[in-house]
Amino acid sequence: MTNFDETKTIDAETLWNTPIPPVRWVVPDLLPAGLSILAGASKAGKSWLCLWLCLQIARGGQVWGRQISPQPVLYLCLEDTFNRIQGRLLQIDGEGGSPNLLFQTRSGGIGQGLEAEITTALKHHPGIGLVVIDTLQKVRSVEPSGSAYAADYRDMSVLKQLADAHHICILLVHHLRKQGAEDPFAQISGSTGIIGAADTIWLLQRQRMSPTARLQVTGRDVESRALTLEFNDCVWDLLEETTDRQQAEQAVPAWLWRAADFLAGQAVWQGTASQLLDAAGIDGVQPNQFTRSLVQHYHQVFAPCGLRFASRRTANARLLTFTRDDDDGDDDTVAGSPGGGGIPKTPSSSSSPSFWTRDGNEHGLCVATGQPFAGPGAPGHMGASPNPVALPEAAQ
Repeated sequence: MTNFDETKTIDAETLWNTPIPPVRWVVPDLLPAGLSILAGASKAGKSWLCLWLCLQIARGGQVWGRQISPQPVLYLCLEDTFNRIQGRLLQIDGEGGSPNLLFQTRSGGIGQGLEAEITTALKHHPGIGLVVIDTLQKVRSVEPSGSAYAADYRDMSVLKQLADAHHICILLVHHLRKQGAEDPFAQISGSTGIIGAADTIWLLQRQRMSPTARLQVTGRDVESRALTLEFNDCVWDLLEETTDRQQAEQAVPAWLWRAADFLAGQAVWQGTASQLLDAAGIDGVQPNQFTRSLVQHYHQVFAPCGLRFASRRTANARLLTFTRDDDDGDDDTVAGSPGGGGIPKTPSSSSSPSFWTRDGNEHGLCVATGQPFAGPGAPGHMGASPNPVALPEAAQ
């Protein structure tokens, strides 16, 4: 098979039928080939992180539980001297370094020799997978006028084209603004042209003098995730790692999974939030807290169980109706009851026993059977579904 040429025009049929090499990972699931940014505040530990990362990749060690294939690395330490680099290297490495890790303390700028220097290094050291430029500002030209966005995007595009052409990762070390922002990634210094052109972004956030930091990772080819790191003996060790999906699951209250488990055992259920909490045996949760979480996490918790949800305001309260996808009953009537008599559409009072059910039960009606729910723990209680839904590990 010939090499796929991304510089040529290709029609959809040919593209559909052409095997294309997969993404090249320098660090699996964290750092793919392309243009990447490592941004953090001054003195946050970015250079220590870069040196350790380069050494692990050059040597073929492990990066936060991921085994790395050894490959040459070029590290442009443009704010340091060889004396300072040696001092750091001696502190983090007791194995004598690696011939695969190459250092430079000077280089040309973008459009002023940098691209030629990197290309030459790639020829002399085949197999280079990572080029680190510490820092981006050191290789940028100063323009007295013009669009900041256009200048940022142009510089980034030059480096991205170089990375894509050679299927390597170019990692740019960059700074944050002094003022904060609601979106953490908006704190990255410069215009949106910088983050817009990058394929992958690492954002290192650390409180001054704190031994721990949070590394947020996002990009075109990576699943967004957050890593909690701890600075030990000049090395950033991994304490915890969670993807966006895992973080979303952890944000779901455990009692919401219990409610879904209960409802999954009913063909149709209708009542108020208070009734549902009582019927499912959930204590310590306010009705408005439940309904807010219900709406917020419906597609994550209830929809996968095949539960449909509707809400409507009556004269005295808000009724919640849950039906399963395999049920065709009328939400406003009791399935199987003579004449279709069901839950009153307009209950008399939220404090009256007749509001809860026609016979005064306080746990709502199972609309499919027309029978009131018993209290939790009572004989005939339907709080446990016949086929309980397995709770996610985070909720157990």
